[in-house]
Amino acid sequence: MSSTSPSSSSPSANVAPPPPDGASCWLCLEEGPDDSGAPLVRNCSCRGSSGFAHLSCIIEYAGNTTRQIIHRGVPTVGKDSATEVRNFATGYGDAFFKCPNCKQDYQGDLKGGITKAFLSFNQTVFPDQNLHKSLQMGKATNRLRQLDAASNADRIEGEELVSKLLASIEELKQSGVPLFDMIEANVYVHCAGFHGGMSSDEGLKKAKSFYQKARDKYVIMGGKADKYMTMGRKFDLDMREINIKIGQIESRLRGSIGRQDKAAEIKLYRDKYDCFVEDGNDVRTVNAGIKLANVLYNAYRTIETEQLLDKMVTTSHRLHGPDHRCTVNAMSILKRVKERCVSLECEEGWFEALQYENDGEKCVLRVKGPIKEPRVMEEEQTFKVDSAQVRPCLKGTPVELFGLKRADHLNGMIGDARDYCDSTDRFVVHLEDKGWKPVKVKPANLRVVFELPDLKILD
Repeated sequence: MSSTSPSSSSPSANVAPPPPDGASCWLCLEEGPDDSGAPLVRNCSCRGSSGFAHLSCIIEYAGNTTRQIIHRGVPTVGKDSATEVRNFATGYGDAFFKCPNCKQDYQGDLKGGITKAFLSFNQTVFPDQNLHKSLQMGKATNRLRQLDAASNADRIEGEELVSKLLASIEELKQSGVPLFDMIEANVYVHCAGFHGGMSSDEGLKKAKSFYQKARDKYVIMGGKADKYMTMGRKFDLDMREINIKIGQIESRLRGSIGRQDKAAEIKLYRDKYDCFVEDGNDVRTVNAGIKLANVLYNAYRTIETEQLLDKMVTTSHRLHGPDHRCTVNAMSILKRVKERCVSLECEEGWFEALQYENDGEKCVLRVKGPIKEPRVMEEEQTFKVDSAQVRPCLKGTPVELFGLKRADHLNGMIGDARDYCDSTDRFVVHLEDKGWKPVKVKPANLRVVFELPDLKILD
């Protein structure tokens, strides 16, 4: 059983769903592909047959809409007030990145295609070169975040974007662009994230250097309270995240990929999730919830992870529909988290436990031998073993305590099996009831929990 993080997006989560029969482009009203053969696409929160369009039509509509905004007047850096420039920059480009029907951001592959079009659009029409560059940098960093540095094509594009972003920073340092320190810090953070995705020591060292530059900018911003302290909580959260990222990279470079300071990491992403919840249940909130779930899972808190992901699936399904990227991604991750990883007393390797039978005497497992990745379910076989042979995985498998004599008050309680004591042959179980300390329990007194009871869900 793979012990890696379940957080990577399912490929289908990034691909727009196919249009149903009879669907038409809401812009040109034509059914089927456009003149170039490109199909109808939709990757937002629209439902049913609404919201489908040709990418070329979206780009044309967005370009015309944005030209009208520019025609009405664009603030000039150094001439107009910082507030006017900032307000314009905040809403500029919405026609490219936000569906005008459901009012939600485009996602996945559709967002990637539109981002490229937006960057090209800006190069041809924008009158204020300084503001133009700052806007380009914002969208270029978003594009950089979408790239997978492990892919050769994405890595080439990403390295080109990094070079352009760094060159733009040098050009704009003396321009007077409002909140330039924040723009610069944001560029460094995204450059760091891109290089960190390469996994090589060289990539990690570059990532660390960029995070340190970003941290230096945050220190400078901390001394400019009149400009930046209105960001309040977000400012503090960003600074904490940068420090944690630097610490994680240093651990990876030392070869110590352990649990590091998981408590601080969990606290950070819980605070970030709470911050987004306060702003409303939009796409950012669901993504923040998925990120928190990933961190919890890596800390072997499977029960809490499953609860949170279940809530994210329900929330995203209600707000954005079943085909939305966030919904598909959350459902895909939840499915993997719900897999119950176990080992057998007399065999090597990991197995997936499916259910108990015969009043718990037998346990049904999948795969005779170690689970191989990627999995091909139809080729895997199931078999039964005595339940007494089944031992939970140490990666947080949910278990129920039973059959205890001296501590019978603990029977029926559930928790995550997070550690194992060789000297006593006992698993260390962290109980869901936080009022209890972790307990050491023999394998014979543990049952795998397949379906969690209705526990307190994270708000």
